[in-house]
Amino acid sequence: MSKRKCLSIKQKNLILQEVDKGVKKKDTALKFDIPPNSLSTIIKNRDKLQNYDSLNSCSKCLRTCVYENADEAVLKWIHTMRDKNVPISGPFVIEKLFNLRRHWDTTNF
Repeated sequence: MSKRKCLSIKQKNLILQEVDKGVKKKDTALKFDIPPNSLSTIIKNRDKLQNYDSLNSCSKCLRTCVYENADEAVLKWIHTMRDKNVPISGPFVIEKLFNLRRHWDTTNF
């Protein structure tokens, strides 16, 4: 068993399905090559894992966006720029985000 193993949300849901089938926790931990205390943590966080948006099932953490309106606005802007075949870089996106911030006049951004 490796010291650390980073599991995706999809894998964690598979582990929860195994536990729901009635397979012993020890056997499940051995099957997925994780320590038993990690299995207990996955079971403890069952609600968070099952309620997480399934669009990012390959992601490994349950982070959500703090400023959803800004995220949606920037994403919409990116799609518009891609439709116009404008090259987009990281600094260009950040500059657009700061322009939106000035437009919305928010200080907690």
